[in-house]
Amino acid sequence: MGTRATYIPGTGWRSIRLLAFMAGSVVLAALAGCGSSKSSTPVVPAGTTALQINMGDAPADWLLSFSMKVSSISLKTASGETFAVSSNTIPVEMIQRLGTMEPVALVAAPRQTYSGATMTIASCTFAYMDPVAKKQMEKTINGPFNASVPFSSNVSLETTPLAFNFDLDLQHSLTSDGSGAFQFTPQFHHSIGSPNAGSGNGLNVNARYGGMYQMMGLVSSVATGSFAVLPFQAANMMTFAVNESTEFRGTIGKLSDLGPGMGVLVTAILQADGSLLAKRVNAVMKAGGAMGGGIITAVTGMPATQLNIVMQNGAGASVNTDYLSKTLTVNLTDSTTYEIDTDRISLQGLPFQAAFDASNIYVGQSVDPFSDQDIVSGTCDPSCGTITASTVRLREQGFRGTTDADITPGATTSFTLKLMPDCAFTTLTGATEIVVHQQAGTNVEQSTAIPAGTTLRVHGLLFSVGGQWMLAASTIASA
Repeated sequence: MGTRATYIPGTGWRSIRLLAFMAGSVVLAALAGCGSSKSSTPVVPAGTTALQINMGDAPADWLLSFSMKVSSISLKTASGETFAVSSNTIPVEMIQRLGTMEPVALVAAPRQTYSGATMTIASCTFAYMDPVAKKQMEKTINGPFNASVPFSSNVSLETTPLAFNFDLDLQHSLTSDGSGAFQFTPQFHHSIGSPNAGSGNGLNVNARYGGMYQMMGLVSSVATGSFAVLPFQAANMMTFAVNESTEFRGTIGKLSDLGPGMGVLVTAILQADGSLLAKRVNAVMKAGGAMGGGIITAVTGMPATQLNIVMQNGAGASVNTDYLSKTLTVNLTDSTTYEIDTDRISLQGLPFQAAFDASNIYVGQSVDPFSDQDIVSGTCDPSCGTITASTVRLREQGFRGTTDADITPGATTSFTLKLMPDCAFTTLTGATEIVVHQQAGTNVEQSTAIPAGTTLRVHGLLFSVGGQWMLAASTIASA
């Protein structure tokens, strides 16, 4: 069932990925169906069921980015057989997944009882802030690194699609002796979710239950009632059905406005029949352009004329997977526009002015720059390349810390989050705390009150107001 990339001399890494994705798309096309404006029953091979493989990260606060090249993922059955989820090399950046999950594969898996999984990671590259020198550092460790993930109890895959979630405990997987030598021993935790058990309401989808929030990729093809996307950080081409409730945004107003090579952010759910249904499609880049995504580490000028970001995501014909965890230079012009990702957060009723523009953009914020022009490649020392941004979008980011007040689900209130002592954000900005603003619509993942002093993870939009960091929260949960 797995697919394998084949090397053709002279084609380069991206061509290898395209061959692998084309092979993987055969499985995914069967899973998604086509030919109707509504989702249809997919043609799933007999004896198989759709299985979404997700990866997430338990926080490692001192890192700015951590990218892995996952060379294989396999599932082990209770009877001792092996099912290859993927034998393609999958680039996966983990810090943007802090406390969350994102899909890395969708496959038609045999209806078996599974007892565990194995993974091989070819190498990892990470960026961090040296707390003494206050300097950004970057390191690559070559493997292979092997991980065995025994399930706490056997999992039977029957006719209902499932999400298999693999949570990398990065805090305990990557260690240092304090002299610059690092050791990586990957430790994963496993959980499962079902699409009919909590895909999320509206656009607050949860990947743990088959959701997919703003997956970044390039449109590969468009058909009647569906379209296919080549994600930057996944093993498979993914095909999405659309229906009358699908919302189209950005530069498009309907499915037929999509075209091959366009950059999109897709929010979707895995349905009970195994197909992916797009809830929102945001077209953010024309064909031939480039997208980035990551933490701002430097701002030139005020109003800003240039940014440096540590790459956590990206897409584009010339955007190389080796760019992950490296620095991208973003040029800003008078025609650059600024947007705020308000898919899951309302800016109405906040006790501060949520400003984001050339005069209100800061080191430490997480952004997605989009360009309708190709990247100008660099040497990756110090910059992997430069883009001229047509749009810069403020996106959600995650933090971990302790709360100074009780938190009640459904309340509208504010509290101070004291950041962890080794937090890269603190080293980068000097800030030791963030004021978190909870709204009535904020997703508090506990059903009961969270007491003061609890270690939390929060996600939301970060603003600097009069020298104070403010976060409008989308999610609050115990860490």
